[in-house]
Parts: sequence; structure tokens; C-alpha cells
Amino acid sequence: MKYIFILIVASLITLTSACKKTYTCECKNSFKTYNAGEKEGTKGQAKRYCKSLSSSDTDCYLKK
Repeated sequence: MKYIFILIVASLITLTSACKKTYTCECKNSFKTYNAGEKEGTKGQAKRYCKSLSSSDTDCYLKK
């Protein structure tokens, strides 16, 4: 039983760390489109970070 528990925990740690990558944020305003920076983490964290870079006239999103 301990062996199965250790195997499950090790698998979860491996899968969690495998999802972390470097993502690029892209921002667009009425004048141009530009790369605004990078975020290392999960895709969800990167989306939230890019969205936080947005302002009233600039829309930032995760670059595809």
C-alpha cells in the first residue's frame, strides 16, 4: 500500500512540473502589436499574468 501511495505522489509531482513552461504575452493597441514579456509557469498562471498587463487602450493576451 505504501508503494502505491509513493508511486502516485511521485507521478503527480512529475506531471505538475512538466506543465510549467515559459509563455509569451502579446499586447495590441491601436498603433501596434508587441511582445510584452514572458511568464514561467502553468498556462493558467500565464493567462492571468498577461491579462494583468492590459490597460484601457491596450489588450494583452497569451501569444499562440
